[in-house]
Amino acid sequence: MSSSTTEKTTKLNWKLSLLLGLLTGGVLGAGIQHYNNVPVTTAYSTLKSDYQSVVDELNKEKLSVKQLTDEKALLVESSNQKLDDLNLQLDKQKDQIKQLTEQLVTIKKQQETTQKLVVTKKKLHKEVVALKTKAKQQKEVIDNSNVLFEQKSKTQHDLAVVQKQIATLSPEIKKTKKACAEFKSGNSWNWVSQKDCDNYEALQQKLSKLKAQESELKQSLATLNKKING
Repeated sequence: MSSSTTEKTTKLNWKLSLLLGLLTGGVLGAGIQHYNNVPVTTAYSTLKSDYQSVVDELNKEKLSVKQLTDEKALLVESSNQKLDDLNLQLDKQKDQIKQLTEQLVTIKKQQETTQKLVVTKKKLHKEVVALKTKAKQQKEVIDNSNVLFEQKSKTQHDLAVVQKQIATLSPEIKKTKKACAEFKSGNSWNWVSQKDCDNYEALQQKLSKLKAQESELKQSLATLNKKING
């Protein structure tokens, strides 16, 4: 260790001893004991100056400690405020997530409802189409039935007319047939001639045509009845 360092250590020890002596009430005794070559007045002044330096340093440290304490308090307060802000933001985000989840559920329900409505609409559309088709078919049946009934009515009328003509023609045929037979026999006392035979032949042809018409009309009527009855 160098002499300069030793001297500084000695002076520091001396100052500490004087300071301790001052604090315990033995300032002059402690000063004279550690440093006999220094005058009392000078030692006291030096001690007082060193004491003030120590007090100033102590106050400085106290101030520094106070500043550090205040800064720490501010940091703690700032951290707490930030933590509160983060918690508040987190709560808001939770509320947003909850609202979005509820909206998602609502939208999903609406989609399901819409899908059901679409299915129902398609089903109803098919039913409407089926009903329209059926109604059209029924209308065609009704229209066809009306036509068939009209045709049946006309056929029945025509048949009745032909049958009436046949019924009216039958006595005349019998009459002309008898006259023609007498004419051909040559021994009839009635006034007969070839004309009777010609009339008989004409009436026979007419009857054959009426019989053919009657048969055709009966067949048509049977076909119409079959169509009407399904």
